[in-house]
Amino acid sequence: MPLELRIETNGTVRPFWYGRFKINGKRQCLNLGVKVNGTPPASLSLKDDGDIAFERSRTAAQAKLESVAEEARTKRDSVRLVERLYEIKTGEAIRSVILAELAEEWAKIERKREPNARYAAQCQSTLKRFVVFVNQENKKAEEIAHITRSLARSFMAAESNRGVTAKTWNDTLKLLRATFKYLLPAGAINPFSDLPTRETETVFRKPYSPEELAAIVDAARTDKFIRPLLVTGICTAMRRGDCCLLQWKDVDLQRRFITVKTAKTGQTVSIPIFPMLYDELKLAAESRKSDDSFVFPEQAVMYQKNPDGITWRVKKVLAAAGFRDEEEPSQTTNTDSGKQKSAASLQPSSKLGEAEISRGEIHVARKKGLRRASVRDFHSFRVTWVTLALTARVPLELVQKVTGHKTTDIVLKHYFQPGQETFRQALQSAMPKLLMNGQKSPRDEMREILAGTSVKTWKKDKARLEELMAAL
Repeated sequence: MPLELRIETNGTVRPFWYGRFKINGKRQCLNLGVKVNGTPPASLSLKDDGDIAFERSRTAAQAKLESVAEEARTKRDSVRLVERLYEIKTGEAIRSVILAELAEEWAKIERKREPNARYAAQCQSTLKRFVVFVNQENKKAEEIAHITRSLARSFMAAESNRGVTAKTWNDTLKLLRATFKYLLPAGAINPFSDLPTRETETVFRKPYSPEELAAIVDAARTDKFIRPLLVTGICTAMRRGDCCLLQWKDVDLQRRFITVKTAKTGQTVSIPIFPMLYDELKLAAESRKSDDSFVFPEQAVMYQKNPDGITWRVKKVLAAAGFRDEEEPSQTTNTDSGKQKSAASLQPSSKLGEAEISRGEIHVARKKGLRRASVRDFHSFRVTWVTLALTARVPLELVQKVTGHKTTDIVLKHYFQPGQETFRQALQSAMPKLLMNGQKSPRDEMREILAGTSVKTWKKDKARLEELMAAL
């Protein structure tokens, strides 16, 4: 266990003694905290002697080095004893996960069902970014057991400095917390366990009105590629991936029902086939090849290879229907051809009737985040379906059978988004007349008009009925 004198670039001796020793075959070197006193030998070699004060400090440093080395070995032996007891009790050895292999080890964790490829790629990218961060902060941290709470906090602080939203920050924390929970040895302290999640900013998607849905369908009428997906999303409330990957085995045209297991939650949902969707499915069935398992095979291929191509097609239709951002962001979007196009290229290049109408923006700014939030997109069809169904007094239990949500809270918080006028009319129709201060609901007034109309009043009654119908 040799002592060391460290020499500065100007040739002077550093003020403290250093010591070297080995633990588990690895060389350790540290500042012993013992001052170098007196005058060292002129050669600065510890083979030679210095004055009395120097030799006294050398003796003190040697004793400190032996104490530090013994303490390190004792801790090593204690750890090994715990590991041995664990092996005797469980019959298996404690496996230490190498930090550089964190992403690969995460992929091997047993799960009820495999995550989809896109989510898995995002998680592995986050884990690899964490490994790079640790390597820059502490090169000696070679195993996940070496990650301290301070390192964990530093990484999450760096994530915050990147400008990510609170939701993204929370998702990263939950991923790392769960990963360390599964990969650390039993009884080890999870460095992410005491970090609290942050309050998130929820930006709700906006439902389309019946008039807007009609404009979207009309804008996609001649697009044989994207129209079937839009109609499926509008009529079923299914997510984009489930619509693209819908299979014939899940479609019962005779009974007019779709029964499918959703990719995100694994819940089996039952959805009645509305007439507009039935027509699209009949067209797809007529052109079906014998080996086609997907209802929309071309769309399935694109979604599997380049899902952003589907997003680009949807945005193009929305732009033609009158939905566009006032100031297009400079970010680029992958198209179905695999090339990048700017968001400005989503604007229709020629006059398309409805395209001249400005119906609202597709994105809105967040209080904090790297990207603007999408409020009108394919997923908005899901919000629209739920909002229309609940506003029409469809029982919540039936809505959940279609959407696959386990709890009513998710449906009511994130998917039921009625406009103010629709909300007012629905409540006014349902509330007792006492709360309406004698005012009739639109439906009650319509019934009275129909019951009392005559040859003399029909024109006035017709005009009033049209007003009431337009308000519904």
